[in-house]
Amino acid sequence: MYTISLIEPADFKAKAEVVGFFLEHQGKILVLHRQEDTTQGNTWGIPGGKLAKGETVIDASIRELIEETGYHLPTGNVDYLTKVYIKYPHHFDYVYHMVRAPLKQDPGHVKINFKEHKGFTWVTPQDALKMNLMLAEDDCIKLIYKVS
Repeated sequence: MYTISLIEPADFKAKAEVVGFFLEHQGKILVLHRQEDTTQGNTWGIPGGKLAKGETVIDASIRELIEETGYHLPTGNVDYLTKVYIKYPHHFDYVYHMVRAPLKQDPGHVKINFKEHKGFTWVTPQDALKMNLMLAEDDCIKLIYKVS
């Protein structure tokens, strides 16, 4: 299993920094369904991925959103929320940065990257918790949206 913390644990050794993007529209968030042959395959999660060397969290989040959904948002529309420290025993530790942005126009069609994802849906944070989510995604949704 994993542990998640708002405070960096003493024995924490991050191997990566990752960003997750809560794209919101009319009280719902966008979640993507991962292809079966990817890491944590056949689970649901928000758009996101690893930060490239020298990349800011906001720039990485926008890049990942474009790559995974086709949506282009200006940096001024993206709000940094928080970061958590996630530890997986016998795997690796990583820092998970979370951002959010409202999608003001009709979401239209999401242009998913079929190499990584096989579908998408817009759900309330409460309904997302009923889905087969990526590891730690449920804890992050609970933290950001104060739902259980």
